[in-house]
Amino acid sequence: MQRGLKLAIHMVLPLAAYVGAYAFVLSPQLSWWMGLEAQPVWVAGLLYALIAAVLEIIFRTERSSWRYVSVQDAFALVRSTFLTMAAFLVVVFVLVRAVEGSMSARIRRGPGWCTTPSD
Repeated sequence: MQRGLKLAIHMVLPLAAYVGAYAFVLSPQLSWWMGLEAQPVWVAGLLYALIAAVLEIIFRTERSSWRYVSVQDAFALVRSTFLTMAAFLVVVFVLVRAVEGSMSARIRRGPGWCTTPSD
């Protein structure tokens, strides 16, 4: 029971961090979060949380006492965080390339591929 609760917390925190960072940078309105435009953000956040949970199960960084953190514990946290970010970037890169095609195809289409909606 206690391990399940820790795992749930380790999934909620990365999700909140991802969505919070998105909200901090772009600051969309509250109604935007409920619409279809926000769906990719929620999916990416859930993917990030799932990757973090899988790595938490593999590396079990929650098993040590956090009253006094040793250098070894700090390195374990850094390793887990780095691997979560790296795995997320690889998965998103593969998924985005599969949906939008190769970079060379986007370059051949012209400068329109790199503009943002506000341009």
